[in-house]
Amino acid sequence: MFFPDLIQFGEVSGIEADDRIVDPNGTFSDQIHVGLFDDSFQTDQQFDWIVMLDVLEHIPDAITALKKAAQLLKPTGRMLLTVPAFNLLWTKHDDYNHHMTRYTKSLMTKQATEAGFQIDNQHYLFHWTFPAKLLVRLKERFSKQEPGPATLPATVPNKMLKMLCRFEQAIFTPLRPPFGSSLVVSLSKHSITGS
Repeated sequence: MFFPDLIQFGEVSGIEADDRIVDPNGTFSDQIHVGLFDDSFQTDQQFDWIVMLDVLEHIPDAITALKKAAQLLKPTGRMLLTVPAFNLLWTKHDDYNHHMTRYTKSLMTKQATEAGFQIDNQHYLFHWTFPAKLLVRLKERFSKQEPGPATLPATVPNKMLKMLCRFEQAIFTPLRPPFGSSLVVSLSKHSITGS
């Protein structure tokens, strides 16, 4: 839940498709629409920012979802999203999580442009996990194990992996390597949306 971090920047609203995740008695429950990001979500609000972190890959019609996001943004509104990168890295984890696709910069550019956005910046993240995901995919070729939920590593390995990610973001990500297991994208509204 990012609400406690985001609330310092202004009023925050959210959308969650899985009602099991939203505590009806939670602090922010009245600010969360439980349902899909489709026509069932109706609001008169216009937003300065829309943030979709690992959301778009779950939506069957991503372009329609992006168009809806563009309609919800103010004329100067911005959007930040992350998506998994490269279908080459497709594993059972993607199947288990009902992903529609993994993205490349070119696919994101095509969909965003068609939806009326212009891409201000996009680059790949988690470069070290690219070869790790390839190894997982290779292992899965010889494994009959059914996909299941991801589990966190033990505390010490998890802290080490977190440090590795931070080191990578400080040293390698600014060099913009053409690969990674995730893609982060910053968008703004384009004139064809009518704004």
